[in-house]
Amino acid sequence: MLHDKERNQKYYVALRKAIARMHSRGKPAHVLDIGTGTGLLSMMAVRCGADSVTACEAFAPVATCAKEVMAANGVLNKIKLISKRSTDVNVGIGCDMERHANILVTEVFDTELIGEGAIGTFHHAHKHLLEKDCIVVPSAANMYCQVVDSRLVRMWNKLEPIRVGKDVEIATPHKVAQCTGAAAVHDLQLDQLSPDQFEPITDPLLVFRFDYSGNTPILFNNHSVVDTKAKTEGSCDAVFMWWDLQMDLDGDVVLSCAPRWAHPDPDVMPWRDHWMQAVYYIPKELSVRVDSAISVHAHHDEYSLWFSVTDSSTSCESEERDQHPVCTCSAHVACSRTRIGMLNDERRRSCWTSALSKVISSDTVCLCLSDGSFLPLIAAALEAKDVFTLNESTVMRRVIVQYINTNSLTNLQILDKGPENVSAEDLGNVKVNLVIGEPFFYNSILPWDNLHFWYGLSELQHHLAPCVKILPERACIKAIAVSFEHLWKIRAPVVCAEGFDLRAFDKMIKHSAEISDSLIEPQPLWEYPGKALSEPFTVMDFDFRQAVTEQEQINSSLVVDFLVDGCCNGVALWMEYQLDDSTSISTGLTQPPTAGNLCVWDRYSQQAVHLLPIPQQVSKSSRVNVKAEFVPSQAKFSCVFSVL
Repeated sequence: MLHDKERNQKYYVALRKAIARMHSRGKPAHVLDIGTGTGLLSMMAVRCGADSVTACEAFAPVATCAKEVMAANGVLNKIKLISKRSTDVNVGIGCDMERHANILVTEVFDTELIGEGAIGTFHHAHKHLLEKDCIVVPSAANMYCQVVDSRLVRMWNKLEPIRVGKDVEIATPHKVAQCTGAAAVHDLQLDQLSPDQFEPITDPLLVFRFDYSGNTPILFNNHSVVDTKAKTEGSCDAVFMWWDLQMDLDGDVVLSCAPRWAHPDPDVMPWRDHWMQAVYYIPKELSVRVDSAISVHAHHDEYSLWFSVTDSSTSCESEERDQHPVCTCSAHVACSRTRIGMLNDERRRSCWTSALSKVISSDTVCLCLSDGSFLPLIAAALEAKDVFTLNESTVMRRVIVQYINTNSLTNLQILDKGPENVSAEDLGNVKVNLVIGEPFFYNSILPWDNLHFWYGLSELQHHLAPCVKILPERACIKAIAVSFEHLWKIRAPVVCAEGFDLRAFDKMIKHSAEISDSLIEPQPLWEYPGKALSEPFTVMDFDFRQAVTEQEQINSSLVVDFLVDGCCNGVALWMEYQLDDSTSISTGLTQPPTAGNLCVWDRYSQQAVHLLPIPQQVSKSSRVNVKAEFVPSQAKFSCVFSVL
């Protein structure tokens, strides 16, 4: 956030205008900064000529850091720092604040605008902390939405039928197909969707305006209806949402979070990871024609938003239209958006169907080691003799049972236990001759955490036939050196923002990161453009046909050449699974990369990334040194990169 120059600059300009306006009224400017963080906005107020500045910061370590930052910039004696929530602050002689403030500056917004409690914060401040004729920075916010038709977006929410072969399809249970889905926001970098991946049904529509000035009440619950016409024929699948901030009373300074196609200045858009755009799924399907009259319904409570779209010519029960979406099929509770997309992914499904078709026969006894997987459904539809799936999630079991009943898959049985607790009786006293796994497990964070599959295999050894087939047979950790366009900023020191020294903040973050942060972290890299600087390389191989319990420590050391000149600021890592000799599945790159060009990443998996502490300029003579280690007894993988 502190790397967001536009945010910093527009707050600075708006504060300067607010303080000048208050002085033009013949009044001293008493500024209150709620959620001061580094103290940046408070220090701006001092430099803009505020007569007094009070800053609130509830998180004690950050409040301590703010004092250091203020001292480094020579303004500590000009700012009163209160280490409390603003809602706990009291005003009066001898209290936290001697007087009510007449200027409020705050940044308490998230991707949904209201999710961090902005409504309550402003409401309390106007009632208890501010004068009646105060000035607020920002003075207002506008929220926009756009209805879209997009199969890609729909795949993150609606589970599609599973095509197994020309004449075999696994139907989606009615309850799953008709479910309104989960209410939770799906935050995305919408600019990373290409124009051919969605069709706008409407133009951007203003659905809410939040007046922070105090002139009109800020409602904790509200509902708006915008009547409009469809621009094109299609299906109303989702609503894209974003907002802007009117920073000053005149409306001259506006900070927009719109995606590129709706942005007022698309050629100089800032990159933001703290304020992205949001996707909300339409609870009830609606198909429209060009110029169809439709109504877009927007709702919010104190912390969340939801939307619906109706045909303007058709009456609709208000209770049904206005109800907050709730998952009734269990699938949206058991599965994240990304996981639903993964279960719908035709690329993965085609690979698995092809590989399973080669090995399944009427004698196959199959066991699936994966959480909430649809592979057992495919194996059963391919007419394996018996299919067992281990599923300890009560919620996901309800989903799988619906599929079993809908498709009459009598050869599929769910075992509600882990591999270590499976008994011969559970398997009908027969040996398993096929073990399959995506692999996917709910508690996995980094790609190699799914090696849990390998450990599950070791627990099942005495239940496996001598000629057992294991899919996938092998796996490897792959990596590539990357020049990320923006992602590096989440780790890079700020040093200075708008002329203020923030090195004390950088020091605190660095110290905290060394204590608690991993050198490698998960990220959905399709949302973060980066150019390939090397060929993909294999960091480490694993053979699932050999028991993990028999493995010694695995070490890997290699040196990789850079193929083009550039700035290397990260290394991306992912898993690749070899199902058989001719079929593999990548959870990372989905296309062979071209050096110097953008990488194309799988949208349905989180990759891993190591961001270099200091980005380094590299040339074709440069190399990256890789040292990796896997300790089977601890299930621990570690990897260190250095640019030479």
